[in-house]
Amino acid sequence: MGASEPAWYCVGIGELRDVASQVIAAGAQDVIVQPIVPLSGPGKGQIGVRVGRLLVYVANREALQSFLDAWAQAEALADKAFGPELPPPRIGDGEAAGH
Repeated sequence: MGASEPAWYCVGIGELRDVASQVIAAGAQDVIVQPIVPLSGPGKGQIGVRVGRLLVYVANREALQSFLDAWAQAEALADKAFGPELPPPRIGDGEAAGH
């Protein structure tokens, strides 16, 4: 890679470089998922996944499976990281709200 080439991308899917990115997401995020089908037709496209301000283009099934595996691992760690999910407080068990 020469000094004038970007550190993260060169033209052509076979020339993608490793890139590290960091996003901190809190609260509900807008989600958009759509196929990116090239003019040459199906089979060489990508899937665009946008969550909040993070956009990821998934170029093949192996990459898609990597993301699915990672999110499954993250879900398994949710209680450890965020604490257990508690049920909402109950109102009306013999008491009026606000008393």
